[in-house]
Amino acid sequence: MQKKQVAVLDVGSSKITAVIAERGINKTFVIKACSSMPCEGFDENGFYEPEKVKSAIYSAVHELKSIMREKLHAVYVGVPGAFTNVVVKNAQISFEGKKKIQESDVDALFDSALVLQQSGQTVINRSAVVFELDDFRRLANPVGAVSEILKGKLSFVLCNNYFIEFITDAVKSSGINNVEFISTALAESMYLLDEDVRDRIAVLVDVGYITSTFTLIQGDGVLYQNTFAFGGGHITGALVEEYEIPFDLAEKLKRKINLSSIASDMTDEIIDLDKGQYFRVSEVKRVILASLDELCEQISMCLDGSGYVIPEYVPLMVTGGGIAYLRGAKEHVAGRLNMAVEVIAPKVPMMDKPIESSKLSVLDLALDQ
Repeated sequence: MQKKQVAVLDVGSSKITAVIAERGINKTFVIKACSSMPCEGFDENGFYEPEKVKSAIYSAVHELKSIMREKLHAVYVGVPGAFTNVVVKNAQISFEGKKKIQESDVDALFDSALVLQQSGQTVINRSAVVFELDDFRRLANPVGAVSEILKGKLSFVLCNNYFIEFITDAVKSSGINNVEFISTALAESMYLLDEDVRDRIAVLVDVGYITSTFTLIQGDGVLYQNTFAFGGGHITGALVEEYEIPFDLAEKLKRKINLSSIASDMTDEIIDLDKGQYFRVSEVKRVILASLDELCEQISMCLDGSGYVIPEYVPLMVTGGGIAYLRGAKEHVAGRLNMAVEVIAPKVPMMDKPIESSKLSVLDLALDQ
């Protein structure tokens, strides 16, 4: 029997990636085709250069079709946090007597929550933080349990209709009519974080190229989410502004720095880059650290704004390509926020890098659906 294959479109703040894959052994993937095109980025108001984004989507999907040489019937699209909103509601349904709870009862509980389609938004994902029975037992999955009532703390992810319509039009222009949408933040939380970690409460920050998404998750549901304008490109931009150098040179300079290195003023190193340009390490570190402090301020605002008390033992999980490759960044963020920081990535051979997190997370959830 042929294995199930899915086509996924990962919309990042620096590139659009299209991939076709099937499930491998031990929750791995067999990538059949992959194509990436540069993207000029976005914020909550939309894409900065929409026509170029449409062209990138068309090119990426068209390349997949040419590689596979077969018809694609559907595409699952990962929705960045900038285009989503999270609503958490408590719901309860009662039965005539004790009964064994079925999947249809869980669906009825979600339906009873009556999350209204807010102006300009559509529900794309719904999941449970926790379920509760008549004997006060709290479960991640109540199917098969016996109870007279079923309660739930339920999480709904709503997507901006602008994004849905824009992406649907772009995908349909490449000849594919069926488009499904998945919250990238939810997918990353479910894929990257183990169940026991999520059951307590977990904090995940995906630092991208020009935007970052803060996600607070418990169980299988997102409790709180916020996207803000900061990414690895902002750090590079700070170096461009400080030294008046080209962007590619600033990116190269950033990757040469180790923020954890200690050097006195007398022994401070000099970095020699292309074209005979020299930079003092301590000065470059000062610029980068000042930029990282902006990230820490944003994360701190998210922690406070969530309304939840995060236990001291809960670490800040960081993924994405924004700062994962910047040596010493994790330690600096941990010191500023006064909490443990862990960089996480997919546990997949050859793809175990933070920059692969969004693509593989959406792919994992698409295959499960």
